[in-house]
Amino acid sequence: MNVNVLLNELFTVNSLKKILTNKNYTTFQKTAHKIVEINNGMTNFEILSAIYKFMSKKHRNEYFYKNTLFNKILLGQHSVNTTTAIRELPVAGNILDFLIVNGSGQVYEIKTELDNLKRLEGQINAYYKAFSFCNIVTNEDDIEGTMSHVSRPEVGIIVLTKRNTLHVEREPVKYDGGLEYEAMFKILRKYEFEDILKTHFGELPKANSFEYYTVCFDMFKKIEITLAQSYMLKQLKKRYTITKNQVHEFNKVPMELKSLVYFSEYKKRDFEQLNHFLYKTDMEA
Repeated sequence: MNVNVLLNELFTVNSLKKILTNKNYTTFQKTAHKIVEINNGMTNFEILSAIYKFMSKKHRNEYFYKNTLFNKILLGQHSVNTTTAIRELPVAGNILDFLIVNGSGQVYEIKTELDNLKRLEGQINAYYKAFSFCNIVTNEDDIEGTMSHVSRPEVGIIVLTKRNTLHVEREPVKYDGGLEYEAMFKILRKYEFEDILKTHFGELPKANSFEYYTVCFDMFKKIEITLAQSYMLKQLKKRYTITKNQVHEFNKVPMELKSLVYFSEYKKRDFEQLNHFLYKTDMEA
């Protein structure tokens, strides 16, 4: 199997889950044998780190970009105690790559060296229906092409350099002009929009099950739109949390796996299984 395909398969939530729960090491072993010169006594963590280093030079895929954003922005500038990251969020018919929610919601649309830019303008316009700050994350060779595909001057441009650092080419500017109630409401889960309505109106509507969603949406539209966005952001911020009891274990997770573990919502047993795997030798279980 092509090494790039293997890299894409290895760094996924499901792949890591299979390794830890089903003891299925097939993808990990295939990838390792294609990339790493394995010596006796090497831990699985050392092998994984070598694979990730190879990827950073030869195959900077979407996971590499997302994990870099997670490490350098959420962990480097904020904290898992105060800030939430969300990936692959459906917004107005598009899938938002990466979102960081603190006081505001910062959108990060990723365009790797492996992507094309045809849909970029439409994607950004869609994200402005729910969020006020949008950024495009690209590479050094595609800066001019990226900027030529986006007409909005409010969009931030961030470059993942060849040294794998993040360089802000252009800061994002707040833009509320595209906000739409429907886009925001559809992002919310039932218990989330119910919590918003109870907070704002003090009650939920009385309606049968067939009309309930529509009636709730009609109530939501009565909230001033930037306030409605603020309520939505508060709900999104609750979606992924590292509890105080988990912070110590999460801090020990290798940089290469930080975002995978975060989005897997690990419990104590999961962290134990991960450590067991990482520090075994000879590609053992």
